[in-house]
Amino acid sequence: MIDHNPIVDELITKLITKYEASGSNTDRKANLFIKEALALQKTAPFLDINSYLYFLSEMSILVLQLNNGDYATFYGLDDWEEGLNILDYPIPEKNGFHLVLDISNTEGEILYFSYNTNNPKEDILWISDNVEDGPYQKTDITFTGVLRLIYEDQYQSLNEQIR
Repeated sequence: MIDHNPIVDELITKLITKYEASGSNTDRKANLFIKEALALQKTAPFLDINSYLYFLSEMSILVLQLNNGDYATFYGLDDWEEGLNILDYPIPEKNGFHLVLDISNTEGEILYFSYNTNNPKEDILWISDNVEDGPYQKTDITFTGVLRLIYEDQYQSLNEQIR
């Protein structure tokens, strides 16, 4: 079961209102990907994190054009664009992480946000500038927290944690 998450719901609305958005469900049809999110919950029980699964059930793939030419890409459960479906990759990846989103800037630097399978059901994101080889650094940021940081234009400070 995936419970309605009013905070995530509000942040989604704010994000797609504030930024140019594209993706699987920018017109916000309710529960459009609920079946896929429930299947993911069974396939990858370590991802039983309501805020993240709720986001996937509502939005699946979402790409936001942020300020200064930066982009936030949330990977989802459908085939909206090649390479963005998390089901096209092993869950988890062989490095033990599950990629949730990335933020890229105009210089081509990318910051990857992942869940660590060694911490099942823990809503704490790990970050890296190298998705395959890491190293990954644990943050204190939840999925809802990263949505809020993006909305408040505060995500740039995360680059400093890995540099």
